[in-house]
Amino acid sequence: MAPSDDDFQAQLNDVSRKLALPSFLKDLTPSRLPSQAASDASGSSPKDRDGPAHRRARSFASPLHDTHAGHEPDYLQSFDAESLRLSVSLLLAASNVSEDGYAELCSSEEKARRAWVKMAATAAFSVFDHGHQDLVLAVDFNFFGTRMVTASSDHRVKVWDRRDDAWTLVDSWRAHDAEVVDVKWNGPFMGEVIGTIGEDGYFKLWQEDVTEIANSGRRFKLIYRQVSETKVPFMSLDFKNIMQETWIALVTRDGVLTVLEPVDHGNFSGEWHVIAHKQIIQPPPPPSEERSFRVCFHHEQLPCWTAIQAGLDRRALSFAVVAMDVVKVFRTDKNRRPYIAAELTGARNIIRDVAWANGSMRGTDIIATASKDGMIRIYELSTPEPSHAPSTLAAPAVQETQPSPRNRARNAPSGIGAGLAGASRIGDAVDHDQDPGRVKHAVKMVAELASNHGAVWRVSWSQMGDLLVSTGDDGAIRTWKKASDNRWLEYAEIEPYKGQ
Repeated sequence: MAPSDDDFQAQLNDVSRKLALPSFLKDLTPSRLPSQAASDASGSSPKDRDGPAHRRARSFASPLHDTHAGHEPDYLQSFDAESLRLSVSLLLAASNVSEDGYAELCSSEEKARRAWVKMAATAAFSVFDHGHQDLVLAVDFNFFGTRMVTASSDHRVKVWDRRDDAWTLVDSWRAHDAEVVDVKWNGPFMGEVIGTIGEDGYFKLWQEDVTEIANSGRRFKLIYRQVSETKVPFMSLDFKNIMQETWIALVTRDGVLTVLEPVDHGNFSGEWHVIAHKQIIQPPPPPSEERSFRVCFHHEQLPCWTAIQAGLDRRALSFAVVAMDVVKVFRTDKNRRPYIAAELTGARNIIRDVAWANGSMRGTDIIATASKDGMIRIYELSTPEPSHAPSTLAAPAVQETQPSPRNRARNAPSGIGAGLAGASRIGDAVDHDQDPGRVKHAVKMVAELASNHGAVWRVSWSQMGDLLVSTGDDGAIRTWKKASDNRWLEYAEIEPYKGQ
């Protein structure tokens, strides 16, 4: 007899409470999400797991297992093996499954993952003519994976919709008066907004007007633009969203970092307040030297829980900035002033990309870099617990010593503001009178992977933060996974497309 919905909810709440204990959270691996694991494993016996209440909870917690809906959402791009292992472990505690049964389930999971990777390698690519008149320099997908934007040396940007397993052109327009070097979608909560940067020195925001005819060249309207203050073109941009709030990070080819926040988060065409404006490398590299500067936000809603426990503001912005052969990791304190929390070193040539993995509940931050020296490096950032830190996850309430930047911005002019005073100082892992909420991070390089790409150009994490994807000079796509002995191993390889 299946349990009632009330009985099931009581069991679910009990498991959720146990999963929230710090002692449990410290042992989590990158993609073991407690909310999903609790829902997948809270049935009291194997026969109960097929009950309607369990199916509802399972599909709510993990769209990957939503079989009764009749289709798999387009945005699912990773197979969540770590959460499955955790679910099985919790299930064993609630039932009489033997150790042999557990081993069989683990083996089945591994076979399923390999089958998924093989399927992705053979059937996931759509080859089509992008129609640009020059090299495509940047590509980005929206949050759901249903739309794609391409940017090219031909000065144009194109937006594509995925329909019936094919990509259909929505619109194409001249976005800059020079090469478009980077493009990003904003998050899903503020309409269809795209950010672009070009060699003409401009950063621009474009918003879709659905009343315009498709392929008219007028469907995406320019709503904001800003020129580089140093007259040196921007090299990289990224968006950060916390629900309906948005921030933008930009870095120029001479290493000037700018972080912007709209005065009114509902109006991107209005004034923008400058949170940070800082030269991140002194002196800037000479013009004859190859330059590499990139910026990447930590995209989750909350920072790592151990950093919050040590005093970091729950709403802190976190972003990693490539400065030639070093990555500087920034956080913002309780007054929204950025500071350098850690530096990632060890590269033997310039770093061409950086990616910050999701998984705040694991207790550490994981960042990967791609280097021209042919290596992929993975770093773990931990937060040493201060001796007098609070015993709960909640950060202590601290009264701000000055109005927040968001309130100050309503009377502040737009554009590039004053430099970032004291931004490079690393605070202690406790609140300061003048700089509350600054924490230190201990950095450890946990893997240095020979990529076989030649020079590595890009790295990217799966949504769950358990798979790393890389590409480089050889054109192949490689997937990396953490093994049970904590080594990072190449898991799958997709050969470059060899079409005509």
